[in-house]
Amino acid sequence: MKKITTFWNWFQKNEQEIFHAFHLNIKKEEVTAQLLKKLNMVSKSIGFIIKDSSEFDDKLIIIFTGNGLRRLFGKMMAFENQAPMLEHFTAESFIKPLVDTAMYKDGTDEPCVYKNFEIKISKVQIALLDYNIATKQLKIDLYLPDFNILKQYDDLESTIEYIVMQIIGEIAFRKHIREINLHQMSLEQKGLLSLIELPDFIEYLYKINSRKKTMLI
Repeated sequence: MKKITTFWNWFQKNEQEIFHAFHLNIKKEEVTAQLLKKLNMVSKSIGFIIKDSSEFDDKLIIIFTGNGLRRLFGKMMAFENQAPMLEHFTAESFIKPLVDTAMYKDGTDEPCVYKNFEIKISKVQIALLDYNIATKQLKIDLYLPDFNILKQYDDLESTIEYIVMQIIGEIAFRKHIREINLHQMSLEQKGLLSLIELPDFIEYLYKINSRKKTMLI
């Protein structure tokens, strides 16, 4: 894990500059490019997310993510375990599922900003397209209020995948989500579920199909 130690030595040396880039938006593109370059020296399959800490007002969290790929688990855990004491950052591995979902369920959540548009998780709806009992994987239709405008952007799909990953967690996303198809939200929303209900829906499908197997035995 020498390369990870080298990464953290560089990060610690440049921590102030990285903090200013992501907290104050100073030279953010330049610093992001440098950070990606250093991270790619360890693995080109591991990415990162930097966001505000819910525990510390004066710190940011850097989360190392590998889209739930099991082969990357060791390296991702090593990033977290080998992190030095940092003044402005804490390190985590894997995108964790949301714990407090109240604001999303009552519609008071802050929107995600994408290409100068706002996407509120509480406004996003889903429908089950297919559920594979053997693999426990879902194909879902996902409905966005402004999809007809947003569909022109090539990275919309990856952005929505990241939003879903934030809700159910990186590991569950890799385990349970086979396919996401994006659609424009229609006026008729009968039979649709709120996206924030996806974790409960996955658990429901698992339980009901487990009961069926027990009955067959």
